[in-house]
Amino acid sequence: MLQHIHEQEASYILESKKRCRELGMDPNKLGIPQNIMSELELAKKKEAYKEILDVVRFFGKKIIKSLEGTPILIGISDENGYVLDTLGDETIKSTVAKLGIDPGVQYIEEHVGTNVVTLTLKQNHPVQLIGTNHYHTHFHNSACYGVPLHYSNNNKLLGTVCIMTEVMFHNPFFLMILTTVVDAIERELLLRKQSRKINKQQELLYKSEKKQRELLEKDLVMKDEFITLITHEFKTPINVIYSAIQLIEHVHINKIPERVRSLIESIKLNTFRQLRLVNNLLDITRLDSDQLKLNLKNVDIVLLTKLITESVNIYADQKKINLYFKSNISSKNIIIDDEKYERIILNLLSNAIKFTPEGGSITVKVKENTINNTIAIDVSDTGIGIPKENYEKIFERFEQVEKNLSRQAEGSGIGLAIVKMLIVILEGRIQVDSELGVGSTFTIILPIKEGIVDEENQVCLDSDTRLINAVNVEFSDIYF
Repeated sequence: MLQHIHEQEASYILESKKRCRELGMDPNKLGIPQNIMSELELAKKKEAYKEILDVVRFFGKKIIKSLEGTPILIGISDENGYVLDTLGDETIKSTVAKLGIDPGVQYIEEHVGTNVVTLTLKQNHPVQLIGTNHYHTHFHNSACYGVPLHYSNNNKLLGTVCIMTEVMFHNPFFLMILTTVVDAIERELLLRKQSRKINKQQELLYKSEKKQRELLEKDLVMKDEFITLITHEFKTPINVIYSAIQLIEHVHINKIPERVRSLIESIKLNTFRQLRLVNNLLDITRLDSDQLKLNLKNVDIVLLTKLITESVNIYADQKKINLYFKSNISSKNIIIDDEKYERIILNLLSNAIKFTPEGGSITVKVKENTINNTIAIDVSDTGIGIPKENYEKIFERFEQVEKNLSRQAEGSGIGLAIVKMLIVILEGRIQVDSELGVGSTFTIILPIKEGIVDEENQVCLDSDTRLINAVNVEFSDIYF
């Protein structure tokens, strides 16, 4: 049944088969590869791609392990279609040998016929060959997916990551998942490159005072690197959106089944994620240029904090985290910019949920200090904790405590930087107290400002739907 769903061939497959026929080839038969690298050439190429292959192998092994027992082959090619490496489940080894899929062999349409490597390189976007669409009759009950691999800072095409299965593996989310995995590979390569740049700069800083001054002047270049990193993060949801739309067009061309709703939800989620990144980028720019203005309102800070806390209950419940709100006063009206305050609390709650394991707890406390005439808001969790030497670093732009492959949460590392800047604008301060393996407490201290504001600036919390939208945006990069 699934095979019939995929019999509608995409335009790029039809065009490829037409080209093959014009060359006198049978598009349903695998041609014999004519170009094969020598062992020396292949060794040189692998050395040039060493870091890329290491990262692809890391993620590829995770895919194979998650589909243990499924006959699956992952192939990595360069920009010219030469296979550089393969990883596969034991059950597919005989098929690999039969088809001659070996490192050093070039897969191009002119020699082999319609194939996923050539299609991916030609189209430069994710493609799929499923069922009778596939170039070889042996795979008419199988599936093959390909995603282009780029260097994200200059969008240079490096090659492809392709997955071939020997069974009818038609999960409509698979191409989208593979696209996301490849995007994670690209991001890891970018982060490694930036890390090397930073390490090199640090080494140079110790050589001489003159070089220190020269390198400090280059700090402005960090803005360009920041834009590069954010642009890459923008690319992630765009790729997912594109893949979801592609599935709707090619898989569900005749009707819209029930499961398309989940694809639509995926589009919506990543739209929110994109909006969050845009908002953060705009806010950083405005804060730097003092263009961010306060919109002061008369707010019951206790009630507002409680509503913000309750609004994220669904995310805490999904992760089985206990969420509590406490206050030593029943209400307190102060003058504050409620929208900026929401951003601050939601960001801290988002981080707390990301880094608190299942079964943990998060507590939000509001405390009035009548002696200093201040309000203190604590956001405490029982999460992984933060090393003391990183207390200041976490409030710096695009800084993350974890920078390796096992990083627990996505993000550009500018959320807490914006939080601190917003708190300063509100004439407050933030401090952190944490212990590794025990948890963290972020404390915001704000001055109590009382007075009269225009009637139009009175907050009506019961009818304010902005909070719902703010939660959707701020929590858009939390997955379960």
